[in-house]
Amino acid sequence: MVIPESPYRGVGETLVGAFLDHVGTRPDQVAMICRPSRADHVRTTFAGLHRSYSRAVTTFAEAGIGRGTRTAVLVRDPVTLVASIYALTALQAVPILLDAGLPRRALARCLADVAPEAFVGGTAVHAARLLLGWGRHSARIAVKVGDLVDEGSGDGHAVPEPVTPDADGLALLAFTSGSTGPPKAVQYTQRQLAGQAEAAGAVLGIRPGAVAVAGFAPFALYGPALGATIVIPDMDFRKPAEVDPRRLVTTITRCGASVLFGSPAWLNTLARHCVHRRVVLDTVTCVASFGAPMPGSLVDLLARCVPPPALVRSVYGATECLPVCLIERSELSDTRQARDTGAGTCLGKPLPRVSVRIIHPGVDHAAPWSDRLLVPPGQTGEIAVCGPGVSRAYFGRPEADAAAKIRDGAEVVHRTGDLGRLDEQGRVWLAGRKSHRVPTRSGHLDTECVEPACDAVPGVRRTALVDAGVPVLCAEPDGTAEGSDERALVAALRRRLVEVCGIDVVHEVLIHRGLPVDIRHNAKIDRDLLAQWARRRLHGPANRSTGGAS
Repeated sequence: MVIPESPYRGVGETLVGAFLDHVGTRPDQVAMICRPSRADHVRTTFAGLHRSYSRAVTTFAEAGIGRGTRTAVLVRDPVTLVASIYALTALQAVPILLDAGLPRRALARCLADVAPEAFVGGTAVHAARLLLGWGRHSARIAVKVGDLVDEGSGDGHAVPEPVTPDADGLALLAFTSGSTGPPKAVQYTQRQLAGQAEAAGAVLGIRPGAVAVAGFAPFALYGPALGATIVIPDMDFRKPAEVDPRRLVTTITRCGASVLFGSPAWLNTLARHCVHRRVVLDTVTCVASFGAPMPGSLVDLLARCVPPPALVRSVYGATECLPVCLIERSELSDTRQARDTGAGTCLGKPLPRVSVRIIHPGVDHAAPWSDRLLVPPGQTGEIAVCGPGVSRAYFGRPEADAAAKIRDGAEVVHRTGDLGRLDEQGRVWLAGRKSHRVPTRSGHLDTECVEPACDAVPGVRRTALVDAGVPVLCAEPDGTAEGSDERALVAALRRRLVEVCGIDVVHEVLIHRGLPVDIRHNAKIDRDLLAQWARRRLHGPANRSTGGAS
């Protein structure tokens, strides 16, 4: 497989600079389409987005937002959100992105961590801010969304004056998902954001003029810098797995979308619907998933609902380093047997300018870089990443920096917390999260070396191996096994576990009706919550082997 280079060299050092270039060269091209499956959908040209951006720049500046002002952006409207982020970066302020679906306490902790000096949001946001004390000791500026609404008319435009923020200045704070620990604010510079946009454009197949449907809203920020039309579907982005597939198909066909990108859960809902209805999305040329490895079953479904030449890709990365690796449909299929028999999940080769190093998982947090940290070739260790898109630090978390960042001269090596290995072809294989390793009487089990094999058992939708005091496999049926068939399903899973693990080391197999997942992608399993559930089941009166409703 040839790792793609960027399709063009048009992003430069800042997102806003690239966006303004496109405003000057393609003012009448549609930049954003919001909820096109609805009659009241909104289309915004690059010229229109520039008017919103210009109004936001003026409003923020008049409110006192400037260089270094940390600004929490809690805005629902996609056009206003994108315009606000670009305006803040042009002013060299620091926008703060937060997941809308975070529980109230988690949101409060995130805001306390970054101490916003300004808030941008609607009436409800400002009421909540005052009522709940968000930014009580730090916030001094409040901007209402209504003040940012573009009041102009027509598509007239003026070629903007160049804006050149400091490429190495702090540009954005984005929080990790919190699916593997408390959310942490990741620091991005202007240059890193631009580099991520260019790399994402290459991975997603986005060229100027492309039409891309976003199953993950924050990626819409890259669109204006890439000269693409970004489509925001009618969905609750806190629940991507619950997207209405009929509306999504309407969106794709009405807009003539060439690119689809989102989590495996989002794509699975769409693909299952298309296969059931025998729908082929014939305008699509590239489908990319991220947030979790793409299951083999999803690869099969997508092959039936997009044209044969269309690219199907699974992308690996993290909030701190995105993207890292890429694997294509053919290689996903070729490595599927190895994955289903316990070898782990192949993530493909690192992207250009990205270096993946496999280090000893028990490395002391304070250790400086040394080649002695590397494990022998082919062995499993912790995946560490180095490259221009790697964030150098968290905001206000020196202990997290010490745990995850290793200095190697002028470079920073980020420890992902994932376990994996490099094969002889230079491909990365994922074994699972280091924190999710399950101890057994014979050693430990890595989740990504056990679960895919169990997921391949007929009647299973997905499984999760957790430590509930003893090793427990929780299995979510796919709906085809009912009543007494679940006993046969448990028996089949036990046999598969023995095949993969070599001996019977998993204490219990429990049936769960709906495994708890993260709010960002609906793809990562909340293992802490699931382990708590398993402990209650094991100590309850119910039959432990066949399980019951969650």
